[in-house]
This record gives sequence, structure tokens and C-alpha cells, in this order.
Amino acid sequence: MQFVLVHGGWQGGWCWDAVSAALRSMGHEVFAPTLRGSEHGVAVDRVGVNLTAIGDGLIDAIRKHDLRDLVLVGHSGGGPVAQYAADRLAQQTRRIVFVDAWVLHDGEAINDVLPAPFVESSVLAARDSADQTVAMDPQTWCEHFMNGASEHDIATLTNKLVPVPFGWLSEPVSLPRFWSAALPSSYVFLRQDRAVPQELYRAMAGRLNQPRLLECDGPHEAMLTHPDLLAAALIDAARDQMHQKR
Repeated sequence: MQFVLVHGGWQGGWCWDAVSAALRSMGHEVFAPTLRGSEHGVAVDRVGVNLTAIGDGLIDAIRKHDLRDLVLVGHSGGGPVAQYAADRLAQQTRRIVFVDAWVLHDGEAINDVLPAPFVESSVLAARDSADQTVAMDPQTWCEHFMNGASEHDIATLTNKLVPVPFGWLSEPVSLPRFWSAALPSSYVFLRQDRAVPQELYRAMAGRLNQPRLLECDGPHEAMLTHPDLLAAALIDAARDQMHQKR
């Protein structure tokens, strides 16, 4: 299978490295790009970067690599980016897989589905930043995204995080064809995820039409803490038909 792995906020394509290696070891093709505005470095211009720009960048990258039989995987805030790409690449998309990700309706923004305290803090952070971005709070990263990971791993990975362009969170997504295309879908729930209440992920999955539902051990950043288990879950999520074992 041909996997396109779409990361969430504050990270880059690097967060999928271990999952990508596991998938490739089992004979699958993997493309895990870093989305626009998530590049690492002080010279990165994130001013005005929004969900549309991020989605268009992903589509350009997919076309540049001539990928034609896609399993699009979106994690967290990468869910709507994967939806945006699938909307415009429906004929090339075999299935879309969400990993504790936001599933948006046409004209809806990520901030429309997040709990109010998260939205309020992101608005304030963007207002106070020089480039309209939202930085990750280290304590939140440690306790709610990487819960269960070693102190060494948390410290090492914290240094790789980048601010999120506020437009990723605030811009309503344009999905004129996604819902009518009725693409096959799957949703992977991460059992130890503390980023938001689990009921919110269940609500997101409930928006999909007869999705394949799976569970996998790990916190919100399971690709960093449980990559082999998540890779196995993605393979099951992407299959045309499930094995009886799950």
C-alpha cells in the first residue's frame, strides 16, 4: 500500500520516522512530508499560513511524487488537511484514516470543534506572538501529549517542536466534494490519549459514514512512543477487508 502520513500541529514529517520505517519493512510505500509552516528553523515565515495553504502544499507534494493509490492518514490537526487533499484527489485516494484526528464539515474550522479553553488560549497566544502562531506549552506536551514517555524522550522531542500557524486552527476548511465522495474511512483511537476528552474523538468518528474503528495503545503522540503498534494499526485500518483477529 501507498501511505501518505499527515502530521498534526507543532511537528514535522519527522514525527512519523519510526512508523514509516515499520511500514516500509513490511513492504509498503510511505510519504511523510513536513507541511507548510511546520518547517524547523528561525527563518521560516509562518505569517498568514492557513489551512488552505497547508492543504494546497500537501497536494502539490503528492502530485510532485506522482502518488496515485493513496491511503491518506491524518493525525490530530492533520485530519482536516488529509480531508482537504482527499477532497481534491478523490480518484487517487483508496481510503482516508484518522488517528485521534479532527473530522470537519465543509466550512468548519478546527477551533469550532475544540473545547473552549483550548480555543481561548490559542487566540491569546496568536495575538501575543509576532507571527500569529501558537507555541506548544511544555507542560501540556509532557502531561497530555507524551504521557507515559521517558523524561529523556520528552526533552529530546520538545526541542524539535515548532509553533503552529493560527490559520491552521482558525480558517474554515473548504470541502465541496469530500462528503459526497463517500470515500472509505477508518478511525484509530489511541487508548491513553489525554490531549482532549476521549468523547470528542468518538464524536469525530461518528461524523463518518460507517468507518472502520480500531484502537491502539499509546498517548496522543503514539507515533513517537508506540510506532510499531501504530504501524500495525494503520495497516489494519487501510486494508480493503479486515482480518478476523481484530
